[in-house]
Amino acid sequence: MAAIAGTMFFLTVLGFALWTMFATIRPRLGRIAFLLGYDSAIGAELPPRPRAGARSVPTPAAGQGRPSLRIAA
Repeated sequence: MAAIAGTMFFLTVLGFALWTMFATIRPRLGRIAFLLGYDSAIGAELPPRPRAGARSVPTPAAGQGRPSLRIAA
């Protein structure tokens, strides 16, 4: 019974890892397919990059934190 439980646990972890990889790669599949199909074409126009999400908006580092810490850095 412990062997079955252990096997189910590791299969669950493997399934979660595969799902995570697929969810990460899926939005980029069009760009990946283009690059694999036209890797030898120099100067070929790439498809547009996906739009940035709310979490990937860059924030300026200047003006953050205490002034004494900014001077020390």
